Amino acid sequence: MQRTGRFVKAALLGIALVIGALVLGACGGGGGEGSGSATGSNETVSFGTVDWPEAIAKTNVASTVVEALGYETEISEVSVPLVFQGLETGDLDVFVEAWFPTMQTNMDQIDQESVTSAATNLPEATFSVAGNREACDAGVTSHEDLDKFADRFEEGGTPTIYGIEPGNDGNQVVIDMIENDTYGLGDWKIVESSTNGMLSEVESRVDEGQWVAFTGWEPHWMNNKFDMCLLEDPEEAWGGKSHVETLLNAEFTEANPELEEFFGQMIVNKEIQANLIDQIDNSGKEPEQVALDWLNENTEMTDQWLDGVKAADGTDGAEALKSYLEEKSA
Repeated sequence: MQRTGRFVKAALLGIALVIGALVLGACGGGGGEGSGSATGSNETVSFGTVDWPEAIAKTNVASTVVEALGYETEISEVSVPLVFQGLETGDLDVFVEAWFPTMQTNMDQIDQESVTSAATNLPEATFSVAGNREACDAGVTSHEDLDKFADRFEEGGTPTIYGIEPGNDGNQVVIDMIENDTYGLGDWKIVESSTNGMLSEVESRVDEGQWVAFTGWEPHWMNNKFDMCLLEDPEEAWGGKSHVETLLNAEFTEANPELEEFFGQMIVNKEIQANLIDQIDNSGKEPEQVALDWLNENTEMTDQWLDGVKAADGTDGAEALKSYLEEKSA
């Protein structure tokens, strides 16, 4: 899906680096005059995201709510390491798709006091190597089984695990397993591309009757589209069961208690996240429209998120969101 926007530069680690950050104003505007019913704040809330459908979906939903509360917003799409660096330096304020424990390595590389966790916004998730059903039914149900059938997973003569974008934490887990010969994977390789690129390769190999190993996660529509299994990880190379947190820059948290309260209450379940992912990837809608449609259809959920939260002008947050959505629907 082509997403429109404008490009910005972000200063990370005190150096002006052009990071190709695609800035998307929530609901197409990034705030500004006439963007909502609440009186606007001078604050621009900077969201960091990565090129995953779940991150794009939840970031646009959160950004739309924040804009409705009277703040300007911008979204910078970068790599996982740059998101964490941006949160540390204050170039980014919010990241709603921090997968743990696999992103703990990224967290460990920054000043721990510079970032706070507002909430575990998705309590249950899974991140692992996955296999197609033919491989699973033949006995590949654990990472321990992969190397027993290495020849069935070959690409160009080398057993292969397909990953997503370079710098992703899941790819790094696979790279570490290869470098440390965990599960006997020392002679394997990873092919990095993107989520869509990886899933296209999965589809191609399955259509050709081949076996395929790839980084998989749940919730995601891949679990419905493909007959697949997520492999057991007895050595906990992936760190155990996953969950997703909302991370905030610490100074931003102190300066914005109302937004901290919102982010602390913005919780989803696996069904909601899976639905949002499907809408981003398969509906043909722009992310901003996906967010607007979802918010219009889930007012009971957003009332919970905004319970006790005030807009920038001091009015009730839930009412500000309702007025904003009415304006956008007019």
